[in-house]
Amino acid sequence: MRILLANSAFHRVGGSETYLTTLGENLVRLGHDVRIYTRVAGDMAMLARRRGMEVVDSVDDLGAPADAVLAQDGIVAHDLAAAWPDVPQAFVCHSSLFDVQQPPIVPGITASVIVLNDRVRRRVEALNADLDVVRLTQPIDTQRFSPTSAPNQRPTRALVLSTYLDGAPRRALEEAWGRAGIELVSLGIDEVDLAPEVLMGTVDIVVGKGRAVLEAMSCGRAAYVFDSFGGDGWITPESYAAVEADGITGQLGDQGLDTSRLESDLADYSPELGRLGRELVLRHHDARRHAHDVLDVLTGLGAGHGRPPTLESEVGRQIRLRWSAEAELFGLRAEMRRTNARADNLEVWVAEEVELARKETTHARDELATVLEELEKVRERVDVLTERNQRLRRRLRRLDPEADAGSADD
Repeated sequence: MRILLANSAFHRVGGSETYLTTLGENLVRLGHDVRIYTRVAGDMAMLARRRGMEVVDSVDDLGAPADAVLAQDGIVAHDLAAAWPDVPQAFVCHSSLFDVQQPPIVPGITASVIVLNDRVRRRVEALNADLDVVRLTQPIDTQRFSPTSAPNQRPTRALVLSTYLDGAPRRALEEAWGRAGIELVSLGIDEVDLAPEVLMGTVDIVVGKGRAVLEAMSCGRAAYVFDSFGGDGWITPESYAAVEADGITGQLGDQGLDTSRLESDLADYSPELGRLGRELVLRHHDARRHAHDVLDVLTGLGAGHGRPPTLESEVGRQIRLRWSAEAELFGLRAEMRRTNARADNLEVWVAEEVELARKETTHARDELATVLEELEKVRERVDVLTERNQRLRRRLRRLDPEADAGSADD
């Protein structure tokens, strides 16, 4: 099947952008011809190309019509409805907040809407439109996002993965957890990373919302839902269902997370939260199963299998997949080199500290030996003075017995 995925902006890292890349990559693995249409290309477009997908940023470059379209905002949905009026179109709605991410309500554009939580489903079902709503869950690449190390029994480092957590909420987190000695590192506001799973493997806790939380759970990290919009605390097997249904927005509870709650929650940390979170993601958020479900939706709209793959198209697909695997391998090798360099630097630092400690110990021993020698000299001097004093007393007794008797009375 020839499938066109569409998002108006594909230049920065975000939840809907990473969703589209994850879905597209898994559709490519199933042998489908996947392209992405965007009006604004950038870092995410580069990442999608690296993972075997063609990205176009102009309607004029779309080429022959696809068998199905999957849009993520109203802008590209209308673009593609105008360009390909006969191609069936589905829509993935990610937000109940931003109107541009709601499906078109004009009849004849979108027939089915995929939602990834109950909060968005209620919003879509309230629209003045006859839309078929399909509830799926967020897909996570559990191979890419997988545990690379075990978190510490006592947390020492936390990753704040958010494009929103700033201002007073961030200061409250820094104050509450900083007092406990937690080092906070950040991605999302001032710094982005196309491979956040690497940094996740170096921390004990990940703080955020939405897909970022599920990715952290898949990496075996304790996931803490907290953002400028609110917070729901740790995701546990008991809280998961309600938090997931609400879209992991941090707005489920009736009360916000103040400094005292942040402190008390930190005391409840356990590395077991990471293992249990990984199991939840494997059970409910596998990206491969999600790709199958999306194909069912597109087939239900009348999208056929299109033209069978040719030798040239299949060779091209295999080459793109090979390049994707090699690019990932190069990235892992580069990270291994950086890790080894950090280990080497740490080894040098430890050796220097050991040598410094050895020198300081030797110096302290020398000083102690000197002090002991001086003390021995003092003792010898005291012995000499004591002996002299005794001789004087004996002479005094011989010269003046009465003085000696008086001294004895004293």
